[in-house]
Amino acid sequence: MMDKKCIIAVDDSGIILKTLEKLFVGKYEYHAFSKGMRALRYLKEEGTPDLIILDIDMPEIDGYEMLEMIRGKDDLKRIPVLFLTSNNDRQHVMKAVGGGADDYAVKPIDEKVFMDKVHKLLKEEKKKLSWDDV
Repeated sequence: MMDKKCIIAVDDSGIILKTLEKLFVGKYEYHAFSKGMRALRYLKEEGTPDLIILDIDMPEIDGYEMLEMIRGKDDLKRIPVLFLTSNNDRQHVMKAVGGGADDYAVKPIDEKVFMDKVHKLLKEEKKKLSWDDV
């Protein structure tokens, strides 16, 4: 029996975190965080999930800062990151992708489009190789 893929989501909206929980229940191991610092502690202590979902606008630490920290840590830098945010202008998309995000989705969530992105990122995650794998 295969273990379920692990997804963590960081968003200061409890409604969004509950919506994601409903989408992921039974399919994935899911951990929700309303504060970025708690999510970073989880990543530091618990290891590497298979996908990280980040909001941009959050108190304490925003999604861009979190992405920078994630991409700077060797055991996390290859984990796919999906931004889920209400910021849908070109400037935010460019900044997220330029910072190392793998994909970008906007709120309100279109469940089919969002889940297609999640499935794609989880599937691609296994295909990414480095020279260490050779």
